[in-house]
Amino acid sequence: MFAYGAAAALLISFAGLAVFWRTTRLEGGIEGRVVLEQGRLTRVLGAQGRAIGLALYVLLVVAAVFGDPAIARNITPVFVYVVFWVGMTLICALIGDLWRVVNPFDTLAALVERLKGGPVAPEPYRWGRWPAVAGLTGFVWLELVPSNRAEPRTLAVAILVYTALILAGAARWGRGWIKEGEGFTVFFGVLGHMAPLYADGEGRIRARPPLSGLVGLRPDAATQAVVIVALGSTSFDGLSRTRFWIDLTRNLGPTPKALLSTVGLVWAVSVVTVAFVGAMRVTGRLHRRRFSELASSFVHSLVPIAFAYALAHYFSLLVFEGQSAVALASDPLGRGWNLFGTAGDAVNFTLLSTTTIAYVQASGILAGHVAGVVVAHDRALALFPSREATKSQYPLLAAMVLFTVGGLGLLLGA
Repeated sequence: MFAYGAAAALLISFAGLAVFWRTTRLEGGIEGRVVLEQGRLTRVLGAQGRAIGLALYVLLVVAAVFGDPAIARNITPVFVYVVFWVGMTLICALIGDLWRVVNPFDTLAALVERLKGGPVAPEPYRWGRWPAVAGLTGFVWLELVPSNRAEPRTLAVAILVYTALILAGAARWGRGWIKEGEGFTVFFGVLGHMAPLYADGEGRIRARPPLSGLVGLRPDAATQAVVIVALGSTSFDGLSRTRFWIDLTRNLGPTPKALLSTVGLVWAVSVVTVAFVGAMRVTGRLHRRRFSELASSFVHSLVPIAFAYALAHYFSLLVFEGQSAVALASDPLGRGWNLFGTAGDAVNFTLLSTTTIAYVQASGILAGHVAGVVVAHDRALALFPSREATKSQYPLLAAMVLFTVGGLGLLLGA
């Protein structure tokens, strides 16, 4: 019933837009109003953000390398997978791109530059955002596939290897490469386009209507891949919690299970890719437009959906496991400390009922898809004559209905 209701609401939203939203309202770009001028305050806040980000990075590495190897007694696993991955996703999408302020990799690259006596002339760079796609894919694989993914020592190796690769890239192509080649910078930056707060070209903080920044999303193939990987990986997370998948992998050893999960992850990303590409190809044939042009033009409509999937899948994880992070903050290395008096705090599982979680999941999925329909409709009005704009969206609308029904089926059937 949730799936039927959400699909119906999506179709009704589409019909309402066709009747009442007849001219584009987002395509010209909305700068918004300045809420914080560039000056001493912004520089101080930026410096504090960098210091906090670097301090947390050092803490996580130290805890992962030297802390208690037990997952429940070490802060690194819960911080990386819950506070960082889920929390930063929510903040960047709903408030603004906080990652660009606290990014420890950029801070480390700046420190390396200073130790070397200043920036060195970088070599020409031609890879675009594809290294970021590889980095993001590697992280979601680590999060979802290996059986030892949450062990502190595994995370220590992953963090240090990833850091070495990022700093090597910055040393070769310049520190600015991080904005293009670092997976989290690109992903959180993409989410930041739908947020109400952003920094303009002069460093001022502006407020704008939510979703309005998506029209400025860079529409290249690598950016499309980032969004699709995020959406597909979350879909696989839902699949891996279903009774079907649990029964399928119940008697498998770690290696066969990891191989099957890798296949499942690739399959989930492929399904999203085929649905989106198929919709764009059908639209292209119906309206005699190039597929690549349409895919670049409409990929921004998938960003709210990717965020909605993340919110729906990880909302309860953040609420419950986030409490573990508060407790572990007093004893991050598992040495018996109680720095802030929270070490003995237990997780309160009565904060949310399963019914509440289900409603939040369904509402999040529906809201994300409606937002996707809105930005897609506005883009269609800019690309097609008014009489064709509505018809041009039928294939993409069908894909979104598929995403809605499939997403709710995976979530509520888990």
